[in-house]
Amino acid sequence: IRAVDEEGAKSENAYRSFTALTISPEVTIEVPRRNAFNPADVPPIATFRWTAKDYVNDLNSVQEPESVQYVLKSTVPFGGDYNKTLAYLRTPESAVDWSHWVYYKAPGDSGRSWTSPPQEFGTYMLAVRAKDEAGAITPVLDEQFNARRVRVSTRTTGPLFIMSNIYLGSVTTTSCSTPTTILDIPASVGLDFRLTATADSYGGTVSGYRYGWDIADLNDPEQWEVDFTPFVSEDDLKRPTAKTPARAFFFGTHIFTAEVIDNSGYCSRIEVKVNVVQFSMDRNLLIVDDFRTDENATAGFNNAAGRGILPSDAEHDSFWLSMVQNLEGFDPALDVIAPLQGGTVPLTKLASYKSIIWSASSDVSTRLIDQLPLLYTFILHRSSTGGSTASGKATPNVVALTMAAGGHVLITGQHPVQNVIPRSATTPRFPFIFLYELEGPQTGTPAVDKPTGTTDFAYRELCLETLDFAYTNNQRLRSRADFYCRVLPGLRSSAGSTRDDTMREALPLDPNFPKLTLRPEVTSLGKAYQPSEKGLDVEVYNAQYFMTFCQYVPSNSRSCFQPIYGVGCLDTGEKTYNQPVAFFTSAYADRVAEGSIGARSAVFGFPPVYFNPDEVRPAIEYIMFNEWKLPRKATSTASN
Repeated sequence: IRAVDEEGAKSENAYRSFTALTISPEVTIEVPRRNAFNPADVPPIATFRWTAKDYVNDLNSVQEPESVQYVLKSTVPFGGDYNKTLAYLRTPESAVDWSHWVYYKAPGDSGRSWTSPPQEFGTYMLAVRAKDEAGAITPVLDEQFNARRVRVSTRTTGPLFIMSNIYLGSVTTTSCSTPTTILDIPASVGLDFRLTATADSYGGTVSGYRYGWDIADLNDPEQWEVDFTPFVSEDDLKRPTAKTPARAFFFGTHIFTAEVIDNSGYCSRIEVKVNVVQFSMDRNLLIVDDFRTDENATAGFNNAAGRGILPSDAEHDSFWLSMVQNLEGFDPALDVIAPLQGGTVPLTKLASYKSIIWSASSDVSTRLIDQLPLLYTFILHRSSTGGSTASGKATPNVVALTMAAGGHVLITGQHPVQNVIPRSATTPRFPFIFLYELEGPQTGTPAVDKPTGTTDFAYRELCLETLDFAYTNNQRLRSRADFYCRVLPGLRSSAGSTRDDTMREALPLDPNFPKLTLRPEVTSLGKAYQPSEKGLDVEVYNAQYFMTFCQYVPSNSRSCFQPIYGVGCLDTGEKTYNQPVAFFTSAYADRVAEGSIGARSAVFGFPPVYFNPDEVRPAIEYIMFNEWKLPRKATSTASN
């Protein structure tokens, strides 16, 4: 810089040296989503959303831009050609079509979104650009990032609508003519529904919801319990959500209808027909034989090929019949049911019984659950996330419904609780923290106030915090290096380990129960569970060694979890030694059904059929006669 006077005399040069560098801000349109070069279908009134970032000096330093500018230009002046329309928007002449600059941090997200006025049907080009505080403007309009082809037309679908209930699961639709879902529910069990909706995928905005029971005329606003009401809360995914009050019915069939609508008038509707099932509970006990082994050629305690690793179907059936031999009125022809492969047990069948023994079989290393010869998977009762129930007859968690109706359940068998963990493309790994894990973050610190896990059956009805295993060679067990709770080394053995963390006996944690030892048919010389071989693979519940070292699990179990048995290992120094493998749950002990009493349910995380029947019978009878107050045969005595 230098100065010049009127006569042309020049001053000496004055200068400063500096380097100027700026990188123009970028914009990515998030709604509508990009689908190659196919136009996005949006309603006449559409909400478009984007994110923008401004680089500071280099691509590693990012901040928000100062402002944004957007345009929605009809392709009509350009013969309906998207390319020509976009080429026009790249020219200075298009300045009159662009909006004014909007502060990126403006209130109400108006710098990150824009709701259009009503548009005529037709095709448009949407573009957004940003400006940084130095005045640099996004120089390129690119259909991969900040430009979209848009088509405004009549829609055939409405918002994505998710209706969920803890017993039903979730029903999902984008239509106002969704076929009815049918649900059986015990009399007096209350039903509430969570309604969640979003129209973001096509640029709409959910305006409100309405619902009602037994509506004869959907066009009569007076018949809806709640007419269209704006959503006032959101779920963890920022989707509008609401919850209906619980309603209980004692007889008949009732229809619940709920509907959501977007800002252009497009709707989605779900109907649930509720059949009320009367729980007569006129019979004492039902055995659900879900432990079928007749398809395994090596099954049988005396089968040399199997070395006693698996009981035969006849041995399993005989064992359980011997457990109830002192129960008054038990009839094997009526009171034993074996579900067909892939089948379920109807709620109407369970409704006839005060108490249920459910003997299940699973395999923690089985990736595809439907490949097992027979397995009843307890249907998850989710509150708001994941999965959907197809329209038609729903298959709710009948075990949960039985407990909610006041029935009592003993769940037992091979990995019985593992059956209730949600399956996904990335199957769960163990140890499993029910409230905080569902293949969520495996490293770092999860948000304790926003659990990523599940409050379904195992957490609610069974009152469990964690699930682990005493011996398994499953390769999908959680890596100690990746698991954010940092399980200490030596807690679990792997194949070839010199440590022994397998079950040899069940040690009573409740003084009312006897010690259980493995039967000689599976522990004698040459058998699979002889002392020099492995012990029984079992589930471990709310293990204190795990709860002690993981800050995301309560250090003490909830009061509704009451241990019955602990793991008895050959090596008493094992971390799993004396950890709970059986327990009472009092979560529904206060539910008193007509003709029955309030009592706890129970879980045995191992198949009792592997243990000495003379030791197991007093344990089962304590549950039946002392806890459930079922009638004992007049000729039987406590000793037999």
